[in-house]
Amino acid sequence: MAIDIQQIGKRFRFYTSIKELEMPQLLEMTGSNETVLSNILCGKNYLLDELVAIVKNFQDLNTQWLIYGEGSMFKPMDEDGTCKDNPKACLKKDRAAYLRQMQNMLIELDAAEVAKGHHADVEALKAKLEAYKASHSQD
Repeated sequence: MAIDIQQIGKRFRFYTSIKELEMPQLLEMTGSNETVLSNILCGKNYLLDELVAIVKNFQDLNTQWLIYGEGSMFKPMDEDGTCKDNPKACLKKDRAAYLRQMQNMLIELDAAEVAKGHHADVEALKAKLEAYKASHSQD
């Protein structure tokens, strides 16, 4: 499977948006320079080594999802339920806002996949998102 650096950039932007991380926070967390981070977020002109050096700072980010778009954005939760692997506990946003943003980003990712000729199963993700929303609407 080929690596698409533009798609990696879109997914990394999605992740940082969900986690509410802005450029100053990313710079501080990663120790990287702004040009490299900006290039990764824009999906252009960066080395895989640079991506690896940055991504290792995000313990809850599933690199399989980031690079290939496969699986969940977040790694599975540890047995002890620590925050690093529990996206619900780590997110600052309220659920409704989070779900709306996730749905909008899925639409954007789907459009990008279709434009590239990829056939991701975004409809299944949308259905799961709707089911999750329905099951948690009583909260």
